[in-house]
Amino acid sequence: MPEPESESEKAGRPFKNAKPSAPVIAAASELVRLELALKNKLHVDDAELEHLRGLPPDAGVILISNHADEMDPRICLELSRLSGKRFISMCNREAFDELSGMAGWVLQHLGHFSVERGAHDSHAKQYAIDIVKNGEQILVIFPEGEIFYLNEKIQPFHSGVVEISMQALLQQREKNPDWKAFIVPMALKYHHHGPIEDALEHRIEKMESHLNFKPSKEESFTTRLRRIQKTLLAMEETAHHIRQELQHDLFEEITRTEEAILSEIEATHQEIKVHPSQLIDKAWQLGAAIREELASDDSNQEELKKELADLKEVAQLTSWHPDYIEEKASFDRLAELVLKLERELFKVKRPKQLTRRDVHVTISTPIDISSFVQDYETDAHAFRHSFTEDLQKKVQAMVDRLVEKCEQH
Repeated sequence: MPEPESESEKAGRPFKNAKPSAPVIAAASELVRLELALKNKLHVDDAELEHLRGLPPDAGVILISNHADEMDPRICLELSRLSGKRFISMCNREAFDELSGMAGWVLQHLGHFSVERGAHDSHAKQYAIDIVKNGEQILVIFPEGEIFYLNEKIQPFHSGVVEISMQALLQQREKNPDWKAFIVPMALKYHHHGPIEDALEHRIEKMESHLNFKPSKEESFTTRLRRIQKTLLAMEETAHHIRQELQHDLFEEITRTEEAILSEIEATHQEIKVHPSQLIDKAWQLGAAIREELASDDSNQEELKKELADLKEVAQLTSWHPDYIEEKASFDRLAELVLKLERELFKVKRPKQLTRRDVHVTISTPIDISSFVQDYETDAHAFRHSFTEDLQKKVQAMVDRLVEKCEQH
């Protein structure tokens, strides 16, 4: 019997299931170990790895983490090796199309499956539920849904983790009333260990030169980066004919720019009903609908592709939090801002890290969700919301402890 067509398949982008291959994973693990040794030294207590090793056999498990950096999937691959557990990871559908589809082959054989962000991808959801029910692998999800380069400030979690775990539990308990499922919170913190000033100076100067700015070494890194940020935002406003009628602080100006771009696209596609309150969720939902239109409309390809690029811009602007640097202009935070500005200015998908880093990982005690069944069945919506918030706060507290640990050394 054929499986039902998912929303991503309707959009012309077929669902990509995980096809974990032991030889591919083993080869990739060796490459990752070498890369970590050269660029990102991993720190994780063996006692915390026991939280994964000691999980009951056949239990359903979802490992959740903040999504801090492009290195996160490789860190998870190494944690899989160290814990002796096979990880299966949810990954955005766009990544599978990179390198003319070759990236997709690698991702699938490393144990990744696709999810169409912004669409009601029921295929991906049920696939995730089935992984948890199977109990042989650990499902990995980054509930933020995006890399914001805000390592120390967790962005709102999406509630899919809670829904997947509870549905897996209820479905499996129809056959085995004693079956259990767990959510395991994890936190990642990247820390530039050692001198970074020269690297910051070099990368900032390169951006200033591109913008024909005269470097001023008497000014702080923060001041110079803020000037670059304001200039790039002004360029975006000009490109979209956005006029800021009043003087606003930088965060409000960024938000108004995002809203203006979204409103422009929504006005062109009034048939698309957008519901989410978060701006990035609106961008994802619009993007999913436009990709569906792109697959079926040969007459308007260039305009639709431009709109998708604009929506990607909105998603990236969401990470431009001026208060992140104003609150604490640490080298780690400045380095993250450099990556975001380089991504915008040079149109590079994955800017290179500035210097060698330490990667601190902490893994919390698994949460047995069996005790929450009654709460979920009483009011699923309210439970998803409150429990998702609790998970976000827990991971934030774990990150805070890692930040404090880094500052003490």
